Amino acid sequence: MKHRRRKTALLSAAAAAVLALQGSFAALAASPQFAYDADTWAKLQDNVMEYSELPYLVQEYNPTYLNNQTTYQAGRDTKNAKEVQDKQYNQANDLYDSADNLRDQADQIEDYLAVPGMASAYASLMSASVMVEQNALKTQQSADSSYRDSEMDRLDYMNSQDAVVVQVEAAFAAYNQVKKTIPLMEKSLELQELTLQMTQKRQQLGQATQIDVLNAQKSLQSLQSTLTQTKAGLQTQHQQLCVQTGWTYDAEPDIQDLPQADLGRIAAMNLAADTQTALQQNLSLQSNKRGYANMAEGSADKKNMDRTIKNQEQTIRSSMQTLYNDIMQKQTALQLADASLAAETQAMNAMQKKLELGMTTQMEYKSEEVSVLEKQIDKETANMNLQQAIETYEWALKGYMK
Repeated sequence: MKHRRRKTALLSAAAAAVLALQGSFAALAASPQFAYDADTWAKLQDNVMEYSELPYLVQEYNPTYLNNQTTYQAGRDTKNAKEVQDKQYNQANDLYDSADNLRDQADQIEDYLAVPGMASAYASLMSASVMVEQNALKTQQSADSSYRDSEMDRLDYMNSQDAVVVQVEAAFAAYNQVKKTIPLMEKSLELQELTLQMTQKRQQLGQATQIDVLNAQKSLQSLQSTLTQTKAGLQTQHQQLCVQTGWTYDAEPDIQDLPQADLGRIAAMNLAADTQTALQQNLSLQSNKRGYANMAEGSADKKNMDRTIKNQEQTIRSSMQTLYNDIMQKQTALQLADASLAAETQAMNAMQKKLELGMTTQMEYKSEEVSVLEKQIDKETANMNLQQAIETYEWALKGYMK
């Protein structure tokens, strides 16, 4: 049964405030159905969740995004510095809560890092948590300053909203990474069931002991437990994704795979030019420069802000180099995973022929099936890691950087 995405009355109330905003995902029309062409709006209303739709789904339906929007509009005309400060502290607390939520999700899968794909899912969740937490810290630090104006509010608001989109994209990627491990775990379970059966037969022939059988049973039970817990954790991630993108928690949208890494985007990168773009577009840096301009000449705060800005510019330059290097490394990892899968596929083809000729056992064949599936997941994980690295780099060009 389809669960239709809920509509929210908050959109029309907050729309007028955001029409004037500039940025990647800050602008909305007076009513959502008029913000897009008919085909796009139909896609946003279907029962399919696609990665490319996430920024728009977050804009229209994400509770945190909409709450930020309402809060921004409510405080837009206030001149009271204390009210502005309190608003920022509340935003910081909300971001800290979001970071804790992501870290809790990571904790649920920490015991299964040896399972292929789990380590990447864990890393994605932890990275997103750190990203959101750092944004919370920046918001909190910004609240400590009394040199704010509406432009700083606008820039920080845009930065916070981008952080929400990045968080949901990271959660979508982590969900897909965990989902990819399920078939491997199920295939490994089949192999372990066969191992138990063979061990029991060997015991009947006097070739295995009761301890061997018990060990095989213990291994099977361990795999069953891991699979059950992984599926439960995946369901939790599924529910959270639904709530963050406008479905009810118990809905069953068709969550699509993460798109393939676009190697053409890598070829088009120019680190030197991109670094300059990141410096010009960085929302946090723009906000600090605005605050610097508002501060009294010769004040300690202005001197401190000058040092902060210079350090931030150096950090952005260094981070762009790091992000670029990470893409290169993950591209190499994808190439290696592709070559490894090709070699394992050849081995599988040879094993298939042996099985047809009666030259190998069902156990050996099942083991090779598991090996091929492992290599497939390794390649898919490497592709997802590269795709996310490209996204992080391009977010920096749009003004958001952890």
